[in-house]
Amino acid sequence: MAMLGVHMCIWRREMPKIRMDPKDVAESLVSLYESSFGGKDRGRFQISRSALRELSGRGRLEESTLHAIRDEAYELGYVLTDLGDDFSVVEVDVMRNYRKVPTRLIADHSSR
Repeated sequence: MAMLGVHMCIWRREMPKIRMDPKDVAESLVSLYESSFGGKDRGRFQISRSALRELSGRGRLEESTLHAIRDEAYELGYVLTDLGDDFSVVEVDVMRNYRKVPTRLIADHSSR
């Protein structure tokens, strides 16, 4: 007679997520910006959508939540850009120093 095997399922109970306010998420992004990693003391970085979701303590990142986080980051002097699966974070001042397209080039390219 064959013995019946007993299988036990052990479910890992996760701690409940604490939903962070968009301002707190933005402040955490600034803290990451100022952190040393990737061979740099501080600076621009990418964060995956899932990591941002985890950082925010949410199961889903609704567009309204992302908009609020972007607004709060901007108020702190940073830009959060949606790259699809990832986001980038960069200082507003860095972006303001990008070269500007001359009007004549806009005219040249718009007439094509």
